[in-house]
Amino acid sequence: MTEENIQQLSDWPASQRDKPLLRSLRQSVVLLYAVSLVIMVGHIAWSTYQDYQRRIRENQAMTLSLARLLDEHLTRSLVSVIQAMENIGEDLEREGGIGKVNERWGHTRLREKIQLTPQIRGIIAIDANGILRMHGLEYPTRKVDLSDREYFPFHRDNPSKQGRIGEPVISRTDYKWLIPLTMRLTLKNGVFGGLLLAGVEPGYFLQFYNSLHLPPGTRIQILRQDGITVLNHPHEPAMLGRNVREQNPALFDSQLQRDALFYDAVDAYGAKELVTQLKGQGNSALIVRIATRKESVLASFWQDTLARLAYAVIVSAFVSAMLYLLMRQIRRVEDTEARLHLTQFTVDESPDMIFWCDETGQINYANRQLSDVTALPRTELLQMHASDLLHIGEGEWTHLRDDLQHNQRFVRETHLRTGLDSQLPVEITLAPVRQDEQGFLCVTVRDISKRQEAEREIRRHRDHLQEMVQERTAEIRAVLDASPLAIALTVKSHIRLVNPAFETLFGYTSDNITGKPEYIIYESNGRYQKTIDAIQERIDLGAVYRGEVELKCRDGRAFWAMLFAKALEPDDPELGVILIIEDVTAQRIAAQAVRQSERLKRTIIDTTADGFALIDAERRIVDINPAFCNLLGVRSEKLLGFSPEQIWGEELGKRIFPLTAPPPGEHRFEEIELPAAAGINRPFLTTSGPILDEYGHIEYVFAFITDISLQKENEHSLLAAKEAAEFANQAKSAFLANMSHELRTPMHAILSFSEMGMQKANLTDLSNLIRYFQRIHASGKRLLVLLNDLLDMSRLEASKMTYEKSRHVLQNTVRNATAEISSLLADKQIQLEMDESTPKIIAVYDKTRMIQVIVNLLSNAIKFSPENGRICISFISDAKLLDTSPAVGVKVRDVGPGIPEQDLECIFDKFQQSRQVSTSGGSGLGLSICRQIMLDHGGEIFAENHPDGGAVFTVLLPAPLRAEPAHNKTS
Repeated sequence: MTEENIQQLSDWPASQRDKPLLRSLRQSVVLLYAVSLVIMVGHIAWSTYQDYQRRIRENQAMTLSLARLLDEHLTRSLVSVIQAMENIGEDLEREGGIGKVNERWGHTRLREKIQLTPQIRGIIAIDANGILRMHGLEYPTRKVDLSDREYFPFHRDNPSKQGRIGEPVISRTDYKWLIPLTMRLTLKNGVFGGLLLAGVEPGYFLQFYNSLHLPPGTRIQILRQDGITVLNHPHEPAMLGRNVREQNPALFDSQLQRDALFYDAVDAYGAKELVTQLKGQGNSALIVRIATRKESVLASFWQDTLARLAYAVIVSAFVSAMLYLLMRQIRRVEDTEARLHLTQFTVDESPDMIFWCDETGQINYANRQLSDVTALPRTELLQMHASDLLHIGEGEWTHLRDDLQHNQRFVRETHLRTGLDSQLPVEITLAPVRQDEQGFLCVTVRDISKRQEAEREIRRHRDHLQEMVQERTAEIRAVLDASPLAIALTVKSHIRLVNPAFETLFGYTSDNITGKPEYIIYESNGRYQKTIDAIQERIDLGAVYRGEVELKCRDGRAFWAMLFAKALEPDDPELGVILIIEDVTAQRIAAQAVRQSERLKRTIIDTTADGFALIDAERRIVDINPAFCNLLGVRSEKLLGFSPEQIWGEELGKRIFPLTAPPPGEHRFEEIELPAAAGINRPFLTTSGPILDEYGHIEYVFAFITDISLQKENEHSLLAAKEAAEFANQAKSAFLANMSHELRTPMHAILSFSEMGMQKANLTDLSNLIRYFQRIHASGKRLLVLLNDLLDMSRLEASKMTYEKSRHVLQNTVRNATAEISSLLADKQIQLEMDESTPKIIAVYDKTRMIQVIVNLLSNAIKFSPENGRICISFISDAKLLDTSPAVGVKVRDVGPGIPEQDLECIFDKFQQSRQVSTSGGSGLGLSICRQIMLDHGGEIFAENHPDGGAVFTVLLPAPLRAEPAHNKTS
């Protein structure tokens, strides 16, 4: 180092004089930056406030102009309505009142005014009693009572004839919203003569408001002086008639003339609004309120504000960046000066001896510590060569200098000559330094005399510790060799020591396993890493690890072991970890078998559909499965811990869980009823048995319950089916017996009369033969009917009955049926009454089959009607089927004994007859065939008893909904 450099280092503290200048410069820059930001923020705030006020003023001016326009339009419209009403009122008063005027004339007069005034939907005249008498939109007028409307008592009690705007109402004539404008009629004698009401059309004003193309979010409200809403835009019917005065009475109490009132408000959705309220002139003046969304009004303002802020942020960011760069440069200058001062101070005050020399070894700088140790002043040291202080020759110095060009640093031990001609052991460090294209060597000299003494002391202690470790190792080896458990010492995940039990368990010798990584004794690397993490976690807590882990022997055989791990020194786990290993494979297999058995039994019990419960020796329920709770509809906490007697009573508890044990190998089975869900008793089959302890005493009692309600229902169903089959068999037997009689009777008659005819053909007169042939013909017809019934029933049961359906008049079909049985009616002198007042009923059906049904019903009616009785036939034009579809039909009523209530349904079954015909004969198939025919037509047939006596049979057919094809065959 040159003399100039040394002088600079000596005079360096004088440079601290520049620090106040740099600090003042930094403070001035920061102050200028702060003032600029304040000015910019103030300007933005002032311009933003001015812009905000300007937008509010523009909106107020716009809404005020709009409010005046709406007020003027509203005033003109209402004045036209009032003038029209005054003209009508003068006419009515001149005629003597509403009641004196012809309704037709009044309707025409009102309609003319409506046509001339488009804002009026309708005008009505209400008399003094509140009754609607004339209407401009309808004639004749419906007499509606309007006395409950709030405007009626007002005009009745107030003599003023001035028009009044009422609350918006829904008209009772056309059920639409209107604004009622009413005016009192006063007769010449001063008596209340009713009132006129003009229904102002809200749509007239809404159409005008829509034509203004108002900005989005603008709301218009037309209010009365008392705060009642009479009109709004956009139209909200729910708000009409609502009093807004309650929200802010001060707005209505203020003395407003034509001047507007501006204020802020919040709408029903929480949005802020700017409201302009204008009060009209006149006694019936209305208030125009215009509300605009503050958000919409200030939308462009916020955009401009964001633009200003963005501009301010950009400018601030640019200025801040410039300031940051300037401040960083100033800070670098300060840091450089501070580091230079700190470096010089550190070198001067360093506890190590430091000197600088040039490449030739000439000393240029020496610190205070070197001068103190060598007892030489600095001036003398600066005149010396490095080899004068250190035991390094000039040739060796040249060699070191050449090595530093490749290694950049050199350390070696040597001796330092002191002023007392003594040698001090030192360690020197040489490092090259270049400054202004000139090379220097920085030499650091450190006194190592104390370190050498410490090293000698450490070597002595180390030898002593080795002797102690050897003694302790011998003692530990003896303990490890005697232990029956496998023990290993691991250091840094490597095995360092094992005992003979370890060698026996794993099949390794001490020489083969020592030094190997400990993961070789684990079954897999994944299991090893998981176990090591768990061990490390316990060791970090100063605890002992204990857990089962799967290991493997040298031959690859895996086994389970209980592993204990503890650090030799809890404060320093790096010293090693002791592992104690116990083979637990046999115990694990046994425990696993027990757990598997218990899990299997538990799974079977929990998944079985039968309920399971277990009680202990104290008769407390200790275990139940889910099925037990589900079957009884009770939660487990309502059962566990309670005795069966507490839950089901003494008797049921002992039947479910007997007090005595059955003979060995047997279980008790018993049917009982228990309360289940919804409080209904259900039958259960219980199976119970005891569990004995090793002394033969009852330790537990178990019980299985099986829900047998379905089995009981099946038993009842089978019994009912058996009884039904037996009843059907009996009915069929009775039918066959009756049918054999019915078939034999006409057959015997045919044979008898044919024999008589053959025998007396030549002996009797012609009239007797004709009578014989008539009897043969009647018996043949009777036999034919029976055979037809049997054939029809067989076809119906085989689903082979065909129908020719078309549209027919039901009355004509009934007349055809009555013609067929006219002879039967004449025989018993029965009067047939048919309802001829019912209009023609048309339905779609097979005419032949329908005649068969009507004939069958009429035949039954004749059978049960007394001599000289009567049968009534009526028609049904509007009825409902069971599926609520429309239907038409016919009713047949007799005046006989009626049908027993218990037979009203069964008479339509096959082979079944009412108890009233048990002695009258018959096949029992007629009504069954009728019901099947009606079902095939989609209709119904049923019987009932008439309150005045006799039976009524009703036949219903689907009513045709549209034109049907002329013919439609169905099977």
